[in-house]
Parts: sequence; structure tokens; C-alpha cells
Amino acid sequence: MTQSRVTVIVDSRYGSTLALARAIADGVVSQGAEVRLCRVSIVEPEFSVDVERPDFVAAQKEYRELPRATAADLEWAQGIIWGSPTRYGLMSTPLRAFIDEVAPLWRQGALIGKVGAAFTSSGGMHSGNEVTLLTLLLPFLQHGMVLAGVPHSVPELVHTDKGGSPYGATTVTGFDGTRGVDENERAIARALGARVARLAGWVKPEPASVELAAYSV
Repeated sequence: MTQSRVTVIVDSRYGSTLALARAIADGVVSQGAEVRLCRVSIVEPEFSVDVERPDFVAAQKEYRELPRATAADLEWAQGIIWGSPTRYGLMSTPLRAFIDEVAPLWRQGALIGKVGAAFTSSGGMHSGNEVTLLTLLLPFLQHGMVLAGVPHSVPELVHTDKGGSPYGATTVTGFDGTRGVDENERAIARALGARVARLAGWVKPEPASVELAAYSV
């Protein structure tokens, strides 16, 4: 296994998704891999977000200090892990905009064979977090990437009574956000980061032009 490179891309409001992203990055580093932790574009928050809440203000200060993700961060990486808050079982609009922005990489086939994984946060246990993980993973399949989840050999995934999923890392913070991210959820996130780092060191990317394939006979 060679030393791998992993890019973690996050969108966050009150800091829960960002906390997962940092735990994932810690997991990557634990395997001796390089990591880039980036954010997406900062836009006007959704109508449901209380911009005067102290945790929002504190989280956004920390969030804004992250570098803004670019296509180059995906090309650099052998593993890509992205996540956002759950929005009706879907990813957030800013993350979706970023995914659309890097569409030229699809034409180039630049991400084929790389490892992808996802994470999300939600207010309730049944607020669509696992559906969101699946929607986050679908673009990786379109890019020809290899998906990674969290196996049930991770003890915290068996014992968690809040967030965590075999499809990726999650946190359930309560509808007022007061439950925060607990240690089981952080451990699952670290396990996901570590696993992607290991797999990315084993799997060899296989970039190939999608456009050339489309016009070949």
C-alpha cells in the first residue's frame, strides 16, 4: 500500500457536519495519508437557518477559514469524501452546485477508479439521513469511482443509538441541534476516513476520456 491522498469536502451550518468532517480527516491522517479539508461556496443560508444563533455564528467563523474546494483538489486526491446537511433526503444546494461545477472532470474521466465516500447530518433519526448518503454517493458512480462505506466490524456502528450508517458517517443532532455529535458518531467518522485512506492506497486510479469513448466506433 502506498501513501494516499484524500480530499474531504464539507458544507455546514451549525457545525455538526463540520465536526464529522474533522473526525474523518483525523481518520485519514491516522493512516499516514495526506488530507485536504475544504468547503464549498458560502451562500445565503436556507430560510430555516437561524443566523443569530451563537453556534451558527461560531461554526461559520470556523467554516469560512477552510479553503474553498476546487476541481484541482479532486484531481490531486486518490480518495474523495464529501458531505452536507440533510435537506429533504437530498444534499445541500451549495454542495450540489460544486458537483455541477466539476462536471468537466467527468468528461475527462479524471476520477475513474478513485475511492469515494459520504457523510451527512440531520435533526431527527428519520429525517432522511441514509437517503441523503445515497444521493451523495450517486455522483461518484457516475464518475466511475469505487464506493466505500462503514463495515459493521466497527464497534461503534453496532452500538450507536444516534447517528452512523453502513452507507457513510452521520450525526443526529436533534431538531434544535442541542444533541451535538457524540463519541460514537465521531468514531464512525474516523473509521470512514481511515478506511478510505487505506483503500485509496490500494486502488489504482484509471483515468480515461469519456468524450473519446463516446466518439469511438
